[in-house]
Amino acid sequence: MDIALGKARVGERWVLRCRQPDGSATDVTGWLVSVTSDAVTIESASQPPRTIGRDRIIVAKRVPAAAGGPDPRRTPADELERAVLTGWLADSEALGEWTLRAGGGFSARANSVLAVGDPGVPLPQAVERVIGYAQAHGIAPQAQVIVGSAADHGLVALGWLPVHVTTEVLVCRLTTLLGDGMPDPRVEVSEELDDGWLAAFGRSRPHDADPEVVRRILTGQPPTAYASVLAEDGERIAAIARGHVSGSWLGLMAIWTEPEHRRRGLATAMMRSLGHWAARRGARYVYLQVAQQNLTAQQAYARLGFVHHHSYRYLAPPTALP
Repeated sequence: MDIALGKARVGERWVLRCRQPDGSATDVTGWLVSVTSDAVTIESASQPPRTIGRDRIIVAKRVPAAAGGPDPRRTPADELERAVLTGWLADSEALGEWTLRAGGGFSARANSVLAVGDPGVPLPQAVERVIGYAQAHGIAPQAQVIVGSAADHGLVALGWLPVHVTTEVLVCRLTTLLGDGMPDPRVEVSEELDDGWLAAFGRSRPHDADPEVVRRILTGQPPTAYASVLAEDGERIAAIARGHVSGSWLGLMAIWTEPEHRRRGLATAMMRSLGHWAARRGARYVYLQVAQQNLTAQQAYARLGFVHHHSYRYLAPPTALP
């Protein structure tokens, strides 16, 4: 047996070459659950834990904390936006390849049409559907468009105008974000949205939206996880972040730290802890969204390995503008 396992830590991702009863060998890759003098228990993203006798292990090698893959910038912008879609959603309805969304007015993303792909009808007719859907749900008509896309140009040609700020979508491989580190013990990650996390989210983003609608958006379509760090008193939550996995993508959202607890690395610690959680669910890439004018945040994310993927913005018909 390879002596490398003598330095192994629970939670690390390893590949074990194991001897089979017929004399052949097979590789088992996953995260270490336990390591004893007699056996190793390992689990993967697709298989439950399995215990392997150490006398069967021929070679053992630590591997990156998440599976690799091609450069995430090779993913088309419309494909990534469709992956992002399920991470922040309340009510929705298909319009061809577009998605009409309504969420009680809480956030532009949950209350706009994702105008990506072909709406299946001529653009003027699609616009009528978007406006009618918004009116039926008591929200302002808005379209989220990829900057420079056909939908962007087409709606502008019909007189639609920009609202809000342009948003940059940044991406990186999950292995780049995680590096060689292990989850920070200060961070708690749960797949259950509790009242403490929800209260901290309310402090980070004060609003008067229907609490049940906000909860529906935050819980989304699983798998979703909520990271938090307690303040020194052990009672009040000092920092939060939310993660959502869609296919091979982890989305990081709602990243916030109380002002008096900033510059302590809590945001990075939460992002990486959510990354470890997502890797066990098959994620290989990670994305986040940041306002175009927030250069400080963009520079901080660049230091973690994030690069620009695409930009999106919101457009609204002139009659909907104040």
